[in-house]
Amino acid sequence: MRAARAKIIGPVGGGLWLLLALGLALPAAGAQAEPPAEIRARLATAHAAYAEGDYEAAWEQYRAVAAAGYRAASLDYNLGCTAHRLGREGWAVAYFEQARRRAPRDPDIRHNLAYVRAAIGAQARGEETAWALALLAGLLDRIAPADLVRLLLALVWISGGLLALHWLLPRRGRTVTRRFLLPVALAWGLVLGLGALKAYHVGSAPSGVVVGGEAQVRAGPLDGETVQFVLPPGTLVHVGRSTGAWREVWLSGEMRGWVPQERLAYLAEPRWWPAG
Repeated sequence: MRAARAKIIGPVGGGLWLLLALGLALPAAGAQAEPPAEIRARLATAHAAYAEGDYEAAWEQYRAVAAAGYRAASLDYNLGCTAHRLGREGWAVAYFEQARRRAPRDPDIRHNLAYVRAAIGAQARGEETAWALALLAGLLDRIAPADLVRLLLALVWISGGLLALHWLLPRRGRTVTRRFLLPVALAWGLVLGLGALKAYHVGSAPSGVVVGGEAQVRAGPLDGETVQFVLPPGTLVHVGRSTGAWREVWLSGEMRGWVPQERLAYLAEPRWWPAG
């Protein structure tokens, strides 16, 4: 773990010179197909602005790329780094968390998320769980939905090939393929079971992050309502109903209330189908 480093790992650049200058590494698990030329040009401008210390310009360029519809763990990672440099720690947590969901095993993303959360004192909030459930949650947390789909597709090909071979072989030769039936069946059970657990894990995960400073959580969607509790920036919350410019949020149990929409950054669910 790189927590001993006194600074956050910088963003992903577009060329080797920038990687060497900033000591960076691309989050490999979030790598995608090469973006269009216009997006590449904006990214190059953002990388250059960050390298020159113009973090506000880098922030605007990276956000423009995101607004254009480009989605990648590397972009979320860069936005998180830039938000941290600008002192927007709630946004930094939001973007690093989004990057982690796209590339859950990337060590740089996980390091930066932990670093920023520790720096602002943001702690995970929720009900305590048994160690076995916590261990399972940690395992699911490191598996991307697309990984399970890839395993499922591989099993389809393996099963199809095994069945074809089984029927093509003479009866005496089928004893060889029968030896693989149980392992393949167990693999199907494991992948389908993990898929069901991952679907529940994704569906029950917090869908928003508090940004822009502390958020006063009120009893109702009005400024005059009683403040029930205050959430620090970077807190992950579940987001529910909307009323005007207000959204209902909750953590667990009775910790539920309303905050203005502009105090939230929304987290997209990770994609299940592998990127081409």
